[in-house]
Amino acid sequence: MDNTRIQSSPKYTNLAEMVEEQARRFPERTAFAFEDDAGQTESWTYAKLVNRSRTLGSWLAQQVRVGDRVLLVYPPGLEFIAAFLGCAYAGALPVPSTSPKPRRPLPRLDSIVTDCHPSLVLTHSSVLGGLCLDQQLPAISSLTWQATDEISTDENCSFRPVHRSPDDLAFLQYTSGSTSDPRGVMVSHGNVLHNLEAIRVGFGFHGDEHLQAVFWLPAYHDMGLIGGILSPLYVGGTSTLMAPTTFLRRPQRWLELISTNQASVSGAPNFAYELAVRKTTLAERAALNLSPWKTAFCGAEPINPDTLTEFAAAFANAGFRPSAFFPCYGLAESTLLVTGGKSRSGPCILQVDRQAMRDRRVVCLAEKNGRTQALVGCGRECSGLSVEIVDPLTHAVCGTNEVGEIWVRGDSIARGYWNKESASAETFRAQIAHHGSAHAGNYLRTGDLGFQHDGELFVTGRLKDMIIVRGRNHYPQDLERTAQAAHEAVDLGAAFSVNVAGHEELVLVHQSRRESRHANHDQMLLSMRTAIVEEHEIEPHAIVLIRPASLPMTSSGKVQRQRCREQFLNDELTITAQWFKPCCDDDDLEGLATKVAGPPVFLDRLAQMSPAQFQADLLEWLMSWLSVRANILPGTMQANTPFAQLGIDSLTALEISQELDQLLSLHSPPMVMWSCPTPADLAEYLAGELHKSAAHSQYASSRFSQPRSGDSE
Repeated sequence: MDNTRIQSSPKYTNLAEMVEEQARRFPERTAFAFEDDAGQTESWTYAKLVNRSRTLGSWLAQQVRVGDRVLLVYPPGLEFIAAFLGCAYAGALPVPSTSPKPRRPLPRLDSIVTDCHPSLVLTHSSVLGGLCLDQQLPAISSLTWQATDEISTDENCSFRPVHRSPDDLAFLQYTSGSTSDPRGVMVSHGNVLHNLEAIRVGFGFHGDEHLQAVFWLPAYHDMGLIGGILSPLYVGGTSTLMAPTTFLRRPQRWLELISTNQASVSGAPNFAYELAVRKTTLAERAALNLSPWKTAFCGAEPINPDTLTEFAAAFANAGFRPSAFFPCYGLAESTLLVTGGKSRSGPCILQVDRQAMRDRRVVCLAEKNGRTQALVGCGRECSGLSVEIVDPLTHAVCGTNEVGEIWVRGDSIARGYWNKESASAETFRAQIAHHGSAHAGNYLRTGDLGFQHDGELFVTGRLKDMIIVRGRNHYPQDLERTAQAAHEAVDLGAAFSVNVAGHEELVLVHQSRRESRHANHDQMLLSMRTAIVEEHEIEPHAIVLIRPASLPMTSSGKVQRQRCREQFLNDELTITAQWFKPCCDDDDLEGLATKVAGPPVFLDRLAQMSPAQFQADLLEWLMSWLSVRANILPGTMQANTPFAQLGIDSLTALEISQELDQLLSLHSPPMVMWSCPTPADLAEYLAGELHKSAAHSQYASSRFSQPRSGDSE
């Protein structure tokens, strides 16, 4: 088999055929292993994977028709994979979706349901237990929900897959972000098989090796589904999976699994490499062997060259080589991968003139100085795909050293957006103006800006106003709508991102309503911050209230987000009130930090204290500790203040939970701060767990200190 080019004719017709063939070749080889947050591992061989998929396919074939949409709402684990492949066996159209948090509204899920009208929802019994369907919107609560872990596997199931051609749809991939205008990308079997072959060629997978991979990426995300699950499956490899919450709480575990399994492939967005550097110790790094890690891909968000440099330096003694980095570019509309590459010397970093870049011109500079901006190359176009840089207004191909919109064509490009013909035509059927025969045909407009240099793609920004934080897309209009609805005195606004110490951070600028000039500004800012954290799980960097009618607008009444961003950065806004995320070195927290360093001293007196007194002391310590940990000014937090009001987003909540567990020697559920949304609730939970732990220790001590029958005294 030629390992340097895409095969002219795909090896498989559809995904079910691919799985059947791999099970025939490697029946006893482990296909997937999953480690949960408690460290327990479950693994499936290829034979077991096929039996499970056939069983669910057979069951589904009796419930839905070919082509019906089936929503997949699963926690991390192997059952999602079986459900996804079961849909492929039955000819149904799976629609992966995020796993909901307990007792929370599901606006994004509701928008997906309204858009694609699924016939059925497949899930896990653990999700159903905390979903509270009777409290959800009718579009969700009226659907039939089935926990597939309650369907027993038929080891002798003879169900044969429903035939699907390469042109038939394989799944709907809803792009992350918008709840107001959800877009389900229609990915065909031919699309995904073509992209899997492009990944195989680009990553250098060979048919004669047993690929070992490790991933923590969410299965409902295109990088997690295609990169972490289907790509190893395509080459008959073994993929070890872990929950995203495990990674966020303890990035070291990701690297430990790569080391233990001698994995050659893994990857994640830029923020993951940065988190791994920040949250690992020298001793933890010294215990790793990362020398087998040959392909460390990085994509899904802007790539910071400093992050790659720092990660390579931090883990050099563990055997990690800079040449393993595989910066890449892709999007759901192209199934996944568009460009990628690596070299023996490491990622290609180009120094360009910052001012010229603003004018969409590329001026390369020999060395870094005050005028330069460093850009990481995302590799060359994958075999079977063609990339052009196009003027977004004239649709003509840009000249050399010009920045334009990235356009792509090839067999990986999806069929369009579900039930959105106008948007599909605009995005998927773009034509290059004045084209010759070389540029004839339809192109995908990515909405991303970039240029090509020596055959390598460099992504410079976005034509649209998308905000990407920790690999997740956020549509500005959604954030603006949430902020405006948070308080009656908040009027129109603009959401945009700014670069803060190499990170993309959210800023919200909103007008105050004229008729509410006497409204409490502090309450307005608090309400906006709370709503953004609760609904979008993103902590704003800054929220600014400006005078009525001072928001930059076009003559047709549209918000000028980029102009507003410029005014914010240049201190040109007419500000009436503002809030900034507190800095880590706030002087007001210094004394408090010393007071709460280490675990609470009264833990040793737990047995002598009444439960009520212990809980009260724990609450006092907890609020002081949280003030220091979350950079909240003393006195701001009250016992019943919701964490969302304090700007504590999901990643911060996971980190805090992990640190509390270490301080108190507990093992709490990853999302404990969502289930206990105030300091008082959290103190009550922790007090109960500490009493249980103390009682267990006392029981064990008394039991094992007693002489057993037959023991000498």
